Order: sequence, then structure tokens, then C-alpha cells
Amino acid sequence: MNIDLKSHHIIRQSHNYLLTKFYIDPQIPALMVKPTTPPPYPAIFFLHYYRGSKENIQFLANEIGKSGFMAVAIDMEYHGDRAQTGKDILSSDLESDEKAFYRTIHDSLIALQFIENHPNFDGHSLFFWGVSLGALIGSIVCAQYGKFKSIALVVGGGNIEILARESMLDSMVNIRYSLLKNKISTYDLAQRWKDLDPLHWISYFDHTPVSFFNASKDIIIPPECTWALFERIPSPKKIFWFPTGHGLLFERYFGVPKKIIDLFR
Repeated sequence: MNIDLKSHHIIRQSHNYLLTKFYIDPQIPALMVKPTTPPPYPAIFFLHYYRGSKENIQFLANEIGKSGFMAVAIDMEYHGDRAQTGKDILSSDLESDEKAFYRTIHDSLIALQFIENHPNFDGHSLFFWGVSLGALIGSIVCAQYGKFKSIALVVGGGNIEILARESMLDSMVNIRYSLLKNKISTYDLAQRWKDLDPLHWISYFDHTPVSFFNASKDIIIPPECTWALFERIPSPKKIFWFPTGHGLLFERYFGVPKKIIDLFR
């Protein structure tokens, strides 16, 4: 993969990091965080949450940069610069949803190839950081990629059937009503989407350490979904619970970004 460093547009430059926007290919807009110290760097691949975008990494950029990591974030399908009017990755159009999931997985693997070939990457220390839907889709990316040194899943989980039945996310509620209207059970949806359920991929996690950061009051990703994934992952794992809701990552009191960086060191 050719890397044209001249195509990077500077978004922000600070004492600790440089933030640039670029395109991995014409269909994959991305942001990159690089420390201001000399390379090479360990690298983080970041996947944002539902209705978020690659720009969410700006909140984390200072912590990432001052800790000596480079990071790349992309937009999931129908998010950020890839948004399309009337399109949603979680909608009652299940076929469209499936395609959007698979495109995000495919594009994530392309982004990982980009990181591997980047001249500033140290060549061996690559980490994954996913949030909410980014953690769910990211679990599949991690299983398919198989070369991360460590994985951090924030308010993530597995088990599509429980998620579809109990999540109070408005889009999931709409999907639930649509299923009911069309006489489709959440079990049937889970069978249709089994290849999009992290539980289907857990055997591929092998020996990569996985850390879970979850909220005990989360009504978007029910704790049952988190436990379903955590208990079945065969690799070394830790779980941290915080007494808050789904916005855990951005609650400064809990300091989750620093905790994740410390685990990656």
C-alpha cells in the first residue's frame, strides 16, 4: 500500500501531538494522531461509537500523543464524512445494516494494513480501542486480524439476541418494533446475524489480552451482553465496572482513557 504523507491535512498541532486528516483510499476518510517526539511509535486503531465519528479521537488525542502512541481512526459506514441522507447502520432495513457492518469490517482491515506499512509505526506494537458499536464491530475485526498486542473494549458486548431484545437505544427499539410487525423473533434475527455477533468469533481471540470497561447502569449495551462476551473469551481478560451509564468514556471522573493507555504501555 502506497502512503502519500503529503496528502495529510493538519487539523491541530499542540505540544504533545499532531492531528491530521487524510484518506486511506477514496472511500475511507481517517484521522491520525502522532506524538511530537521522534518515531517509531506503537500504534492504536480506534473505532468510534454509534452516531459518533472518527473525530471522537480528538478527545483522546492529548493522552495518546503525550504517551508516545500514534493512532488512526476511521468513520464507520454512514458516519462522519461517510454519512448519507436516509441511511443508518442500525435500521429496520436489515440487509442494508448487514452490508454496512461488513463494509466497516472490511475498511478496518484496510486501515490496519495502512498502519502496518506506515514508516512511523514501530512494526510490532499495535493495539485496538473500540467504543460501544465500535467495540462490537471491533471484536470481529480483532478476531479476523489476529495480530493486536492488546485490546480495549469500552461499553461493548456480544449476543445479538439479548441486544435486540433489551437495548433501549432508539434505533434498536425501532428494529424491535419492525421485527414484531414482521413476525420475526429476536432469535431469528440473531441467527441471521450470527456472523455479526462477537460470540461467533471468540475462538479466534487466542492469547491476545482483552480489557473490558463497562457501565453498570448502561441501558444501551445491557450488562448481560457484556458478560456473555467476557465469560466466553478464551484469552487473558480483565473487566472493570463503573457506576454510570453508556457515556462512560467521556466521564473525566473515571479516567478511562488514561487507564486504557496505561494498560497498553
